[in-house]
Amino acid sequence: MMYIKIIFTVLLLQVVITGHATILPDTTGQVAVKGLIRHPFVCTLGNVAAFRPETRNNLDIVCSSGETKKVLRSFTGIRLKTILDSAGIIMPKPKERGKYYIAIRATDGYTVLYAWNDIYNNPTGDHVFLIYEENGGPILEDGRFVMICSNDKVTGPRHVKWVSSIEVGKLP
Repeated sequence: MMYIKIIFTVLLLQVVITGHATILPDTTGQVAVKGLIRHPFVCTLGNVAAFRPETRNNLDIVCSSGETKKVLRSFTGIRLKTILDSAGIIMPKPKERGKYYIAIRATDGYTVLYAWNDIYNNPTGDHVFLIYEENGGPILEDGRFVMICSNDKVTGPRHVKWVSSIEVGKLP
């Protein structure tokens, strides 16, 4: 429980520090995969096929108020778990896995955190996707890559547009 409080404190500090950031459109169409991993790499439209993309149907992006902001009839993307497995998380002490987190960052500083346990020990891990197509075509309005969690009841807060990086970190 203490680790969850620390994760949320870190997230809150990041929001406070970057809360007034300027939106910088992602013109490169790249997502850096970095941090405590063996094989850092850049995810691009040119290499997404190597990650076994999946197509899913029917996802509403719903904000905290309950308003539906966007309707996806279909989306295509890569499971975050697949990306992390390809990168190889460095975890010399498996008993400390509760200290590991994955930060998904957008070009404007918006950040969403997942605990390692969310991705690997929870059904949520099968529903977190880095998507690059929606409704049968490329994503045009929200950057080339968007991160979603399709099994959230309220999908908006963990809907990250203009994804610029996926970073694995560890709490002290």
